[in-house]
Amino acid sequence: MLRKVGFGFLAWLVPYVTAIPLMPLMESDEILFKTIMVVVGSLAGAFLTVIYFGGVRRSYLREGVLLGLVWLLLAWGLDFVALLPFSQVTLGRYFLEIGLRYVGMLSPTVAVGYVLSRRLEA
Repeated sequence: MLRKVGFGFLAWLVPYVTAIPLMPLMESDEILFKTIMVVVGSLAGAFLTVIYFGGVRRSYLREGVLLGLVWLLLAWGLDFVALLPFSQVTLGRYFLEIGLRYVGMLSPTVAVGYVLSRRLEA
């Protein structure tokens, strides 16, 4: 579980750190800012998923689902601590603008788990 949490923290941290110097862009071109965040998050998530599964030897689909869920819950929790208090955004608005996007974290983890389970457990 610690490994899942560590990788999930990195998946959250990379876009968070990337966003800091780009905050002026949030004011001048919000759509470009959000596009960059989605791209950075997707690349980081895909890379970390591949690295994570290099250490998995069985129950691939289960691992993929659990990994995605841990990352999702961790990202929400970290945002509640590191983002929401400073952003003056309501919880509902947070989920509309940011929080629901994290559900996409399940895509690469479940997809890789599924493919590995089909190829290696069949």
